[in-house]
Amino acid sequence: MSDDARATRPPRPAERPLEDGIRYGPEPWREIEGVCFCHWDRWLLRLALTEPRGLDGMARELRARAASRRVSSDGAEAMLAQVADLRGRLARLARTPEEVLDAEERASEWLLKKAFKRVWHAGPNRRTDAMRNTPRRRLEARALRGNWPRLPVSPARFERALRDVAGVDGYYDHRATDLLAFLVENRIDVLLVTAASDLERMALHRGAMTAVIEMMEQVDDSFARMSEVFRASERAYLDLARAHAGLDGVLRDLLELAVWEDLGLICQVEAFLGALPEEHANLAVRELAAIIAELRRERLDYQLARALMLRRAVLAPWG
Repeated sequence: MSDDARATRPPRPAERPLEDGIRYGPEPWREIEGVCFCHWDRWLLRLALTEPRGLDGMARELRARAASRRVSSDGAEAMLAQVADLRGRLARLARTPEEVLDAEERASEWLLKKAFKRVWHAGPNRRTDAMRNTPRRRLEARALRGNWPRLPVSPARFERALRDVAGVDGYYDHRATDLLAFLVENRIDVLLVTAASDLERMALHRGAMTAVIEMMEQVDDSFARMSEVFRASERAYLDLARAHAGLDGVLRDLLELAVWEDLGLICQVEAFLGALPEEHANLAVRELAAIIAELRRERLDYQLARALMLRRAVLAPWG
């Protein structure tokens, strides 16, 4: 039979398409007892029937892909987050994949082939909320500003004032980056005049660190001018934080930022941690224990290694 004939022959009964039109994945598929499922769920459930360990086996393969340099870790992590979300909904209903799929879906080779292609090869181009809010993205966002409500003074208003200097659009080449760095430094100096206490000055420099981290996506920092701006605020922040490390949220916020900042900007935190008095060192160890447990649970190995390194820095002076 020619290729053209194969392409135009009608599907066998077992291959009858079960979707009336294109499905990208996030569209609603089925609702059971108020719990909603999408087409990504449908495809994952159908694949789980062919996997000896079901969704657990699929999660294991996705974790391996997320850790591999040969494939896109972002896509694998997104799919892994969907599997975790799906398992939670199945647990709420106390149902198995076999019980959520109907008899035709369980038997459909067409659905199996479609699911295999979409999950293992096409990648999640159209994403669900769970896929967008992966553990990595959620914890990274928290490290940038998620702990601020706990701090004595929130850095939010200072960070917004500094982000306005660069705006949210546009790109700065190495020549324009020098000017941008000057403008940011000038704005920091102006804001320092309005800061009425050490806690407000801490908030200003903490806001500056997050602002610069996000600006790095818009600049060519070949001459390290924005890096200099960051490190000046890091140094000023740590100088002020020595007297206030015991206040609620201060160490947790600093430690999470140090764990998740991956541009090589932070360079003074380990020395700061190694010089903490015993009371604050004990608090840092407790905060790091919670951070390390969370990173282990989410299997975020690179950030886990950073957290373990920070713990060694805290404990080094105490033998």
